[in-house]
Amino acid sequence: MKKQLYFTTNQNGFFLPYAIMITAIVLLLITTSTQHYQRDIEITERHIQQLTMETLFQSGREKVKAEIPRLELPAMLQYDFPDGQVRVEVTKLEKDIYELIFTITVNGYDEIFGITNRLHYEEIVTE
Repeated sequence: MKKQLYFTTNQNGFFLPYAIMITAIVLLLITTSTQHYQRDIEITERHIQQLTMETLFQSGREKVKAEIPRLELPAMLQYDFPDGQVRVEVTKLEKDIYELIFTITVNGYDEIFGITNRLHYEEIVTE
C-alpha cells in the first residue's frame, strides 16, 4: 500500500485557506458592485441636472427670441420656470446678431451655470 501524505489524510483545517479565499473574493465582488451602483446613481443625478439645465437654456432662448423686437438694448431679462430661474443679458453686436449671456439656476442644486450664446435674428416679413 502506498503511503499517503500527512496533510491530505489529516483533514483538520485543510479547506480553511480555500474558504478564506472564496470569502475574500465574494466580499470583493459585493464591495465593487456597491461602489459601482453608487457611482451610477451619482452619474444619473448629474445627467438629470444637465438635461434640466439645457431645457431651461432652450426655454429662455426661445422667450428671448420672441421678445427681441420689443427690447431696448442692452437688456436684462429674468424668467422663472418650474425647474429653475434663467437670467439673460442681451446686447446687440451687429445688425441682426445678438449676444445672449445666460445665468441659469436649477431648483434643488447649489450650482449656477453660465452660458454665452449668439443669436442670429432675422425678422420674418409676411405680406
